[in-house]
Amino acid sequence: MRILNLTFPPIGARIIKSSIAVGLCMAVYFMRTLLPVGNGIPFYGALAALWCMQPYSDTTKNNAVQRSVGTLTGAFYGLLFLLLFRGMELSLPMLVYISASIFIVPVIYTTVVMDKRNASFFSCVVFLSIALTHSFDENPYLFVLNRVVDTFIGIIIGVAVNDFRLPVRTDKATLYVSGLDDVLISQTSNYSKVELNRLIRSGVKFTISTTRTPAELMSIMKGTDLQLPVIVMDGAALYDVKERQYLDMTYLSPTVSAEAERIISECGLHCFVNTMLDSTLLIYYGDLHNSAEKELFESHKHSPYRNYVHSEYRRKDVNERVLYITVLAEKIDIFLLERKLRQQLGASARISLSDSEYEGFMYLKVFSPLASKENMMIRLNEYADADKVVTFGSIRGKYDVYIDDGGGNATVKKLKKICRAHGHF
Repeated sequence: MRILNLTFPPIGARIIKSSIAVGLCMAVYFMRTLLPVGNGIPFYGALAALWCMQPYSDTTKNNAVQRSVGTLTGAFYGLLFLLLFRGMELSLPMLVYISASIFIVPVIYTTVVMDKRNASFFSCVVFLSIALTHSFDENPYLFVLNRVVDTFIGIIIGVAVNDFRLPVRTDKATLYVSGLDDVLISQTSNYSKVELNRLIRSGVKFTISTTRTPAELMSIMKGTDLQLPVIVMDGAALYDVKERQYLDMTYLSPTVSAEAERIISECGLHCFVNTMLDSTLLIYYGDLHNSAEKELFESHKHSPYRNYVHSEYRRKDVNERVLYITVLAEKIDIFLLERKLRQQLGASARISLSDSEYEGFMYLKVFSPLASKENMMIRLNEYADADKVVTFGSIRGKYDVYIDDGGGNATVKKLKKICRAHGHF
């Protein structure tokens, strides 16, 4: 929902859980008021609970540890400060404030020694809340105790509420393979990545098949914890995103590659030649002809996942391994080139066309005829060891699950529904 320039997404589970956790902290506080001992302040428990509200269980536990260490460290130094303050009978507020600022040094240093640097902020907050606001109380030691109790009540409630899940059966035997453009990255939000990560961590076998390079894929899907290899470059390669290495590749024959480059040159066009040297992808380029090529090169040349090398340093020999050739040119030139390539190369190459991000320009790519998503899917399934494969895509009739509603969050919701329906498709 969008009004003016504001977007109003639906209220998510994390917001609801945050509200429930705070409500439970208030309920516990109310029950504590019925006890004959100090009942604390619900504010501190609610803050601790909210701090533990995180998308993933491991992040929640890490935050809970940070808050616990910070609270105990701050409370220890707060108690020590009170003992020294009372023992020295300091009565001037300014002396108390100056002494508290000096105490910040050992508070932070302790978290550094314990290798808990992320807890230093909480340690300081707890210490200062004790030293600056309760030093002159009649019984400040009771506040220290209640401050610790409040925080741990909030941590326990926060972790419990955040990790609560209704029992759900997920399909761990099927390999789910999704396209990228118009399937996952259209209208995406953090919801998609969070839910994908939860499904993957629950054991769902999910991965991606795309025409893009590993560099583009890793940039787009940053924050998604893919565990299985991905099909990239339109089926020319299988890439392990965890180890950042290629597992399988299908190359153009040297003669077909040379002939394709000759035809492209005769048409007055320039091409990028994507080759593999050992396990490194090298992209050879020559004199750039048009604005789209120049913009593409300038925007990608500094990427740590791409290695552009000028063609003058290229060694053309029988050992060179060409994955595919890319041409970025105006549409009319692309269509004329496609016709010539098909006429002269025939079945010895696979030609693909796709729209580009540059207005008026298109991509043409030349692959080996054996380089296909279907062939690479067989190799992928060997790694996944799945009973069957379910594919998601935006071309009707080509994929098991047709995505026609914008993709992104809608795709993830469909995936959740399918893989949680007792493994039945």
